[in-house]
Amino acid sequence: MPRQAGQHRAHKKRVTRPYVGDVVAKPKTLPGKALITMSLVTLSIVVGFVVGLAVYAVMNLSTWLTHLLWHDMGDALGIPAFPLLTCTMGGILIGVWTWWSHDRVRPLEEVMAEFKRTGSYRTNGAIRPVVTFLLPLVFGGSIGFEAGITGLVTSGCCWIRDQLKKAGLRAGTVADVTIAAAMSAIFRTPLAGIVTGAESAPHDPSKVLEEPNVHDYDLRRGAKVILYTAAALGAFAGIRAFDTVFGASGGLPRFDPITATGPQLFWALPCLALAYAMTLVFHGSRHLFARVARRLGDDAPGTIEKPVIAGLIMGAVACALPYVLFPGETQCEELMETWTAWTALTLVATGVLKAAITPLCIQMGWVGGDLFPSIFAGVAAGFGLAALTGADPMLAVTVTTAAFLGGVLRKPLVVLAILFLCFPADGILWMGLAAVIGATLPIPAAIYQRG
Repeated sequence: MPRQAGQHRAHKKRVTRPYVGDVVAKPKTLPGKALITMSLVTLSIVVGFVVGLAVYAVMNLSTWLTHLLWHDMGDALGIPAFPLLTCTMGGILIGVWTWWSHDRVRPLEEVMAEFKRTGSYRTNGAIRPVVTFLLPLVFGGSIGFEAGITGLVTSGCCWIRDQLKKAGLRAGTVADVTIAAAMSAIFRTPLAGIVTGAESAPHDPSKVLEEPNVHDYDLRRGAKVILYTAAALGAFAGIRAFDTVFGASGGLPRFDPITATGPQLFWALPCLALAYAMTLVFHGSRHLFARVARRLGDDAPGTIEKPVIAGLIMGAVACALPYVLFPGETQCEELMETWTAWTALTLVATGVLKAAITPLCIQMGWVGGDLFPSIFAGVAAGFGLAALTGADPMLAVTVTTAAFLGGVLRKPLVVLAILFLCFPADGILWMGLAAVIGATLPIPAAIYQRG
């Protein structure tokens, strides 16, 4: 399990020997300030570049293994109930591995919270977390990449930072910018990392964000945003370098602009209603299966039973609706090309059940992120509503996806930053309104849990 850095670092005696470039006294000259600023920005760009390469390499490894299992092996076997068999087997492997390794993927919010609280983040070695990250994705889990990737990268960069400090270099920024860089790499857009870092930063009345227990510079919020931006751009450059060497791969598709005008725009109202219903389904499922998980416990039987139960449920649903599986990135592109061949009921059912199965996976041991699956759920349900009503499909998809993602994350700025990746900029008004509405519509306290 990740170690709490504060437990073994907080009470250490502060190192008094000078650091390379030590500036305990704030630089007062313009050249001195410029040197410090350029050094930190350059360091952030370099770290972001490395993070971009690492993130994309691991994501492509996951995609390759998934294709090997589900397409090469699945097509060769030709078993009708292959999803049920594979998800159940995956649940067994995940349960046994979790019990044996005492390791689990930690949600993005936990990674960010621990880092901001303690100034560090650790995983249990290097190999175990990678296996833990890959298992639920390869076996079809309805989860996103972002949770596991961010934890792996942040832990690695904290280790690098500590080694640099041992050598006498102040480098707390190395770890702090990795969240922004990882999010930029995962979503292939610098804006996602910039906004995620800035919006998740703690609100300090003094406007100074201190890095606890790392003996580093105190940076104001504006300076942090500059470094988030540098890291995000570096990560994006790393992605481009990977694509240049190995060929472009992954990424959400680009949707067409909204063409609805006049009275057709009123179809946005049922889209908001559907998205709100899906939001309630998502949070209700998360609450329900969190309670089930607590009842089963964390001993050996409970640890194994939870992912097996999730695998059975998910696999059974996937026999009828196969697109409830996987993160949804590739499936979004396929759905954009083929949605007219689907029935409206199938599309809506896929979106709604995807909204229920993603929290089922996360609470019952198939831990990962909820961003990619939530985007796909909104896209599927939006296309289904368009098929049912005759509404402009791009209006339906844009509003439903933005409102549902807003309801899941409760952070409209992050929603906008992410959806700019796949929706045209001229739809910003509809994306913004839908994200704000989705994030502010009330969720019953009985089913809502923060974090």
